[in-house]
Amino acid sequence: MFDKKSQGTVGAPTEILGFLGEGTVLQGDLTLAGAIRVDGRIEGRVTSPSMLIVGPTGSIESPELRVHTLSVAGVVRGVVHVEERLEIQPGGLVAGRVIMRRKALVLAPGGRFEGTVEMDAAASERTVGEAPPIP
Repeated sequence: MFDKKSQGTVGAPTEILGFLGEGTVLQGDLTLAGAIRVDGRIEGRVTSPSMLIVGPTGSIESPELRVHTLSVAGVVRGVVHVEERLEIQPGGLVAGRVIMRRKALVLAPGGRFEGTVEMDAAASERTVGEAPPIP
């Protein structure tokens, strides 16, 4: 379904470095070094400077999810900060508060969004290529 090297945003590391298999549950705060595909469940804060792919059986429940690019075919609930692009695939659900740095939200037919979308005002004042502050 996904190649090891997925097509992604220029400048964003898109080689999938990790995989969370179906039936696996991770709880706690996660800091990822590269792109990962989730087909299991994550409960907790997640930070990734890269792409995060949530497969059809994947789910993330997070009080704070910070990613460069997010593609959702499963379920994501919580507060989501996206630097570059959010794609909600057919069958995917994103529920909660989404804060975007760029205006790049893609909702495919059959995808669902329940919540609010905001632009990060501070991000719009930064120059292109300038890194956001790390919390």
